[in-house]
Amino acid sequence: MARRPYEVVAECELAGLPTDGETARLRQQIEDARRDHPSVVRATLHPPAICRHGRYLLQAKFAVWADDSAAATAAVERLLRQAGIRAQAYPSGRALTDTDVPPEPAEPQRVA
Repeated sequence: MARRPYEVVAECELAGLPTDGETARLRQQIEDARRDHPSVVRATLHPPAICRHGRYLLQAKFAVWADDSAAATAAVERLLRQAGIRAQAYPSGRALTDTDVPPEPAEPQRVA
């Protein structure tokens, strides 16, 4: 099966209504973790936060190269755990094409 790009949405849980500084900190945490996950080629936050069932949620969208949507969602969940962010991730249902996202990173060369 060929790898293709998937969009994954995550609702990041916050302790309270975020300030601009907290949003910037969250963005940096995600970007720092994304560097360790080369299949996740884009991560964007979409303020403002919403309040649902007494919790504040900030939406983030990720572009991920994977074999299927389950693998893409799992990659985002690992990234968010590494970043220390509580979130619920799910496939967006939006179809991406190769031209919509940065190219998939090349496999690292193995030295014999």
